[in-house]
Formats: sequence, structure tokens, C-alpha cells
Amino acid sequence: MSHGVHGNEKIKVEGEKTLKKTISLVICLLLVVALLVGCGGKEEVTPEVKDTLIVAQGTDVEYLDPHGIASTPAAIVVEHIFDTLVTLDENFEVVPRLATSWEVSDDGLEWTFELRDDVTFTDGTKFNAEVVKFNIERLLDPDVQVLLRSYIIMADSAEVVSEYVVKIKLKYPHAPFLHRLTASSNAMVSPAAVEQYGEDMSANPVGTGPYTVADWVKGEQLVLERNDEYWGEAPAMKTIIFKPVTEDNARVTMLEAGDVDVIVRVPPLEATRLSENEDLVVQQAASTRAIYLGLNVTDERLKDVRVRQALNYAIDKQEIVDVILSGAGRPLDSPLLEEMFPYKKVGPYEFDPEKAKELLADAGYADGFSMTFYYTEGRYLMDKRVAEAIQSYLADVGVDVELKTMEWASYLAFIRQPIEETETQMFMLGWGPWILDGDQMLYPMFLSEQAPPAGSNYGFYVNEEVDSLLQEGTSTTVESERVAAYGRAQELIWQDAPWVFLHSEEQIVAMKKGLEGVVVLPIEQLRLAGARWTE
Repeated sequence: MSHGVHGNEKIKVEGEKTLKKTISLVICLLLVVALLVGCGGKEEVTPEVKDTLIVAQGTDVEYLDPHGIASTPAAIVVEHIFDTLVTLDENFEVVPRLATSWEVSDDGLEWTFELRDDVTFTDGTKFNAEVVKFNIERLLDPDVQVLLRSYIIMADSAEVVSEYVVKIKLKYPHAPFLHRLTASSNAMVSPAAVEQYGEDMSANPVGTGPYTVADWVKGEQLVLERNDEYWGEAPAMKTIIFKPVTEDNARVTMLEAGDVDVIVRVPPLEATRLSENEDLVVQQAASTRAIYLGLNVTDERLKDVRVRQALNYAIDKQEIVDVILSGAGRPLDSPLLEEMFPYKKVGPYEFDPEKAKELLADAGYADGFSMTFYYTEGRYLMDKRVAEAIQSYLADVGVDVELKTMEWASYLAFIRQPIEETETQMFMLGWGPWILDGDQMLYPMFLSEQAPPAGSNYGFYVNEEVDSLLQEGTSTTVESERVAAYGRAQELIWQDAPWVFLHSEEQIVAMKKGLEGVVVLPIEQLRLAGARWTE
């Protein structure tokens, strides 16, 4: 009996030892796993790399064939799909892009460019001098819709010198010609794509830039994908998505909710609040954009200069800047901005509603009149509020305006109708030249030959002396002659008042913290090829 009892105890003891060993082994294994996860586990797991950027613009992109664009929203996208021969750096100096070097003849009529020999379009077409010749000829072809032909109108022809050397000949010496070539509208397109797609090039853009178009649903989004065969430095972002969001506060809400990464045209009051959010960054920068109320001078009432001047006196531009823009701008005192050569102060039109009424009475409109005022929402800073303020100011002097708004692409098409088809009376627009030379502001906006459909003189303004001065200013390289011609032109344009000269606006861009490399240029360009996430 006793022997049996001792035997059972032995079995029990040995069983307990085995159990303890098993438990110890399990604990050790758990500790090892914990250590591997805690210390070495991170090396085994590849962290997710964020490589997508979502940008909310105020309007949709209307066109993607660079030779047919005429707006900054389109230019921002085109800049990422196509390349120009030369470009501007952040200091506004001209630097190489598809051209590596250049020289100009003594008479200023021939520009010779050395080209890169390692560039291919995304359809496989080789970039060379023949391509440049094709593009210059297409830009000058009157049968091709080139809305900003004024940016290249001084060119006469292009000649192939060798496979990677091209010569562009000018009709006359042109001081800012090299700067003209930096414009997105002068980018190089694939000749093979033009032959294949014809007028459908906009829907099938083929360039040499850092991105290609992966998807475009108008009114919803435009998706760019990284061009892995790009000749330059590879972008960090694999995908950039542009979303048109017209309503100002909607863009702000989307950024705060994390639905988008970058927004433009932040309402000034919201900018102050957003800058206090530690998860966001707000950039406020100068802009070369002038906002104006275009006047169709062929209209029975608006053809009288006294009426046009009256409208200028009727609107308190300073109050619009101070109250609606919260100081993010300044009233215009010239057809040119201070940043542009050769700016001359010739204004302002002070706020004087009594003088406005007198001028209207002198013109036969003592009882006022009614007009239609067209505008688009989301394109300019606080544009809807500005339009409503203008409506109120004009009502105070007896001019009753009905506000009508349009989607951006439709709006552009509407105001670009030729004189025999146009329905415009008053319309709000902005003009922001891509180079800071008066030639880029005065020539396309006020030369009579630039009336639609040829160019951007949307109000059909005609002054023969102004035409002569602008031709003189654009066809000489002598600085003193340019200053004199453009100075006198500014005086005449101001007196003629083909615009209600409103204000310049600042750029206010907001983005998520941890996003670096987004370049905001004064010409309203957003450069995103260098954008990257750092956290």
C-alpha cells in the first residue's frame, strides 16, 4: 500500500515538473515573439509610402491641348504634362528645359537653340528640331485655334539646322521673346499625336512632361500618373488628382476633413483660422492677376466713354479690398500692375457716386439703365461676393444689373464669341500674365486686332493711337522707347475705360502639414512635380 502511495506521488511530482517546463517554454517563446515584434518587427514590415496628392481648384480644366489654352487652371495641369523649350525658375530667371542653350543674332531676328537629345514623347515620338519646327508652325497656323497666339505672334518661321539645333526667326526684334517661350501655351506637343487625334488632342494630350493623363471626367476630377520614362528628375508623387470645387467654403471643409491635400483661393477670413490649425499650412503670396469688369464697348450704352467712366467712379474698390478680400489685394491704378515693366501710375478712379451720376446724366442716362452682368464662381478670390458688391454699388447710381453665373468652361466659350455673335454686356474676369512684361498685359487685352476670336480683347475696344503705341512697344528692344510707348498707352487706356478697373488679388493656398515642395509662383502657377510627403 505504502509502496503504491509513494509511486503515485512520484508520478505526480514528475508531472508537475513537466507542466512547469512546458509553461516556461511557452513563456519563453512568447517573450521571443514580443521581442521580435518590439525590436526587429519594424524591419520586417515595409511602411506604406504616401504617393498621391489631391488638389482642389476653384474651377474645372477646360482644355489640355497647350496650344489652345488661355487660363491658369489649365496651364497648371499642362505644365505637368508638357515641356516648354525654356522655363522660369523661382526667381523668374529663364533657365533651360527642352533647350539646353541659346544665342541670338546681333539684329535680334534669329534665335538658335541647342536641344536635349534624350527626350521622348509618351507616344514614343523622338523630340528633336523637326518637332520644334512643327510646333512653331502649328502655333502660327491661322487654321488652328490658338487663343494666346499673341504669345508667339512675333515669330515668323522655324528652321532645322541639325537634328538637335533649331533656329526661330522673328518678324521683328522682340525684347521679351525668350520669356514668351516659357508660357505653357507654347509647350511642345507630339506631331504624331496631332496627326492621330486632330481636334481631339485636348482629350488625348501627349507630351514629354513628368506626368500623363490617366483619367479625366469633366466636372469631377482629372487624374495624372507619373511618367516613369520622364527625362528629368522623377517626381515623388505617383498620382496627382485635380478636383474642381467651385464653392470657397466647400474647399476649406474638404481640406479640414482630410478629403483633399491642397486648396487654392482660400477665403481671407478662413485663412486666419486655418493658419491656427497645427495640421495645416497656409501660404499667402503676391499675385500678378488683375481683376476687372469687362465692358462691351459696342453696346449702345457702353460705347459712350462717359458711361464707362461713371461705372468706374461708382464702385468703391478700396472697400472691396478691405472688407471682402480682408486686405488680400490692392485697387488698380493702371492697366498694368506694379510688378510689370514698365508700370506707370495713371489712376485711380476714386469712389465718387455723385460724379458717376453726373456723367450718366451727361450721357443721357439720368434715370439709369438695366444690364446683365456675367461672372463665374470659384475662379477668383471671393468672386461671388465681389460680383454682389458691384451689383449693389451700381444700383446706388441707377444702374440695375442682373447677375448671371456660368460654369468656367462655358463662361470662357461665352465671352470668346466674335462681335457678330456676342451677347456680353458686363463680365468679370481676371488677367494674370505668365511673364512680367507690359507687352503680355496690354497687347492681348487692348489691341484691336486681339478682339475675339483672335485674342483676349473681349470688350472689342478700339483706339488707333493705342494700337500704334502697342505695336511700337512690342517691336523694339530699346528700353526707353518701350517705356515711352507703353506709358502713353496706359494713359489712353485708363481715360477710355474699356474696363472697370477693380483690383489685384493675392494668392492664398492651404495644404496639409508634412507636404513639402509645392511651389506657388506669383503668376498663379502651382508646381507640384517636386511635391513630397515628409510625415
